Amino acid sequence: MDQSDTDPPLSALAHRRRRAVLACVREHNVVTLADLADELAVDEHGATIDGVPAAAVTELYLSLYHHHVPTLEDAGLVAYDQEQDLVTITGAGTTAHAYLEEQVYEFTESRSQPSRECPDEGSC
Repeated sequence: MDQSDTDPPLSALAHRRRRAVLACVREHNVVTLADLADELAVDEHGATIDGVPAAAVTELYLSLYHHHVPTLEDAGLVAYDQEQDLVTITGAGTTAHAYLEEQVYEFTESRSQPSRECPDEGSC
């Protein structure tokens, strides 16, 4: 496998918002772009949808429509049906999401255990 074959999915997931899109679409399998914008706005603002300014949701929707969803689609991680306004996860997206979850879990676990050079936490 050529490095250029793996670059698009990895590049697409470099942005935190695209990782959030992938996680949300993975959770629902299929979601409208408007609902995706609402969920991400709630998450990013740490408030209920009523507490997020409408302009912020609109800005997020446009960002998803023009930039983030097309980037994920070009990488083969999601599919977007413009006529129905639906974002669907692909097999590659499901695999990428599982891989990311596994890596985060492993990283978190390795960080929570004392190193071999410093067996007693706080003694180094």
